[in-house]
Amino acid sequence: MLPERSRRLIEEIRDLTEEDNYRDMRHWVRTPYRPLDSYSYTMVKGSKAHFIAYMNGTIRRSDMHRSRVGYWKDNVSHIASLDGSIDGRKLSDAFKKYVRGLGYIYRQYAGLDRIDYISERDGSLHIILSGTGDSELNLEFDIGHTMAWPSHASAERFDVSLDGNGSCITSNISKTCISVYSDDDVRIHSTGENLHLIIGDLHGAEIVISDGTYEVSDDMESTLKYHESVKDMAVLETPDFRFNKLFLWAKHDMLEFYSETTRGNGWFAGFPVYSWFFGRDGLWMALAANMVGLSGLTHEHLRMLLRYADDGRIPHEIGLADDGDQGYTIGETRFNTMYMSIDSSPLWLLANASLENWDQRRFDDDHLRKVFNFITSCDIDGDGLIENDFGRGLIGWPETWANIRNGKTVDVNAIWLEDLRIYGPRFGNNGYGKIRDRYMSLFFGDADPVDFVGSEPHAISSAMQFVPGLFMKDEAIRRRMEDLSRGIMTPWGIRSMSVYDPMYDGGYHTGTVWPLMTGWFVIAAYGNGLADLAFEQLKSFVDLAFSADDPGRINETYDAMRPLPTGQFAQGWSSSMFVLSILQGMLSMNPVSFDPSAFAGKHHLPDAWRNVKLHRIPWRGKFYNLTFIRDGFSLKDVAAESAEE
Repeated sequence: MLPERSRRLIEEIRDLTEEDNYRDMRHWVRTPYRPLDSYSYTMVKGSKAHFIAYMNGTIRRSDMHRSRVGYWKDNVSHIASLDGSIDGRKLSDAFKKYVRGLGYIYRQYAGLDRIDYISERDGSLHIILSGTGDSELNLEFDIGHTMAWPSHASAERFDVSLDGNGSCITSNISKTCISVYSDDDVRIHSTGENLHLIIGDLHGAEIVISDGTYEVSDDMESTLKYHESVKDMAVLETPDFRFNKLFLWAKHDMLEFYSETTRGNGWFAGFPVYSWFFGRDGLWMALAANMVGLSGLTHEHLRMLLRYADDGRIPHEIGLADDGDQGYTIGETRFNTMYMSIDSSPLWLLANASLENWDQRRFDDDHLRKVFNFITSCDIDGDGLIENDFGRGLIGWPETWANIRNGKTVDVNAIWLEDLRIYGPRFGNNGYGKIRDRYMSLFFGDADPVDFVGSEPHAISSAMQFVPGLFMKDEAIRRRMEDLSRGIMTPWGIRSMSVYDPMYDGGYHTGTVWPLMTGWFVIAAYGNGLADLAFEQLKSFVDLAFSADDPGRINETYDAMRPLPTGQFAQGWSSSMFVLSILQGMLSMNPVSFDPSAFAGKHHLPDAWRNVKLHRIPWRGKFYNLTFIRDGFSLKDVAAESAEE
């Protein structure tokens, strides 16, 4: 028999249509019109595991070294491929509808309903099936047992054991158990790494896939409760339903991307390829997470990065397998990418300042000072600004042309200046004012968009020019943004490089559209008097999410010349930048200095919006309701407001 919670959930969502994307906050619906439309990636994930499959519910084994397609728990692939049929008809042909909810995926086939979720308790994958009672389902599983990057290890032998309606397959890498709970006719055949499952006269069944640690328990309710925890905290209410819905799901992305592993806990960068810990990526996510009630996840991510820090040098990325060779080659130079970053350290300090402000959690000053001192050691010539050094792996973004960005860069020093403003007095460095003047003179002293200064200034028209606008208001910054906008803005976001720059070729770091950079632009434009341009770009987040192959997701990148998704289908900082663009950009809530008692309520509402409300914004153990109207602002303590009622 089907568990009652599963049965009720299927009844609730079975009749949803694509029109419900524009009226149902908690679900995304897709009904492919052609079979090939159902071969885009989807993901269901908990903190301990994830399952990436095609929209139609099947998987094809990937031979990409870094791919995390299939069912992965921690650093091991357990299911590498999945296919099957219902009454002799392939699942991909019988597939009719896809619905993504908070913590689960529903699929409708001809004669079959299916729900997938990852147990938040133990990371097991649950596939719940509901049939008509006269159908036969065939499923074929291919066990993976490969290790996550940077390891190249994969299983060399498989031992099979069958026990009733279950099978466990053990290799020299791991163990995968597949159990079927059903009153129907269940048959299992397993040879080596392949398992064939047949369920005849299917009424209801639950397939549980685990690493052998699963204990029988109906944990769907607790799993859904975990995912729905973002629903009632930091709730956005605007006149545009699409903004409100995407804000909810961007919060959920930050919860969903949080991962607990044997290497530590924190945010994966994205899926299906960069599914491990990144300093730079997760730290941009942290600024948004603190503002919407997810500061506990920020604390874990910061702590994990600090654990692997090298005398204050915060890692760029941490693979999930052994420490191996996290090798990356630029030209003829090879790096261990674990520390291939200069900006992870200043971003770590910035995220910590935000954490201190919103949640009053803080790391010991000894740790903070060590990171601060490492950054100051990157100042080679003693002028207070820090230098990229390609030879030592102290490189900023973008990596593909980092070899020519030796010296002081416009983006990294903008972050460092904000750290210096915040931490300088604490650690005896009070030179912020003079260093800021020197920075503005170097990078904004004339009309050329200076990107970096080595032996001489280098003018490159890239999106890096927008980063200082996140922290500073200045007429020179505003003019620079206006000048660059003509060649760098598109209706679907901000290009990484202007079409008018000689290096532009539409490539990954030389023209591709990045939602991350769209967020930089939006926040900087709102802060520097360009509200119309800011809102024009802010809308692109919504347009991309509602038109996505997996509705509600925002890709890593998009083509430079047309709104075609590229890169990863799910990217953490793409979602978090939408949250920051609303809160820090449109509503002027600074992630490192917001204080309800001193907040002026400055905002930049578009002309068509009469008001914006934020419900249950968490700040230092209390919740606040904020209302922004055309000519004013109000703020109320939720507890006090409830007491008055």
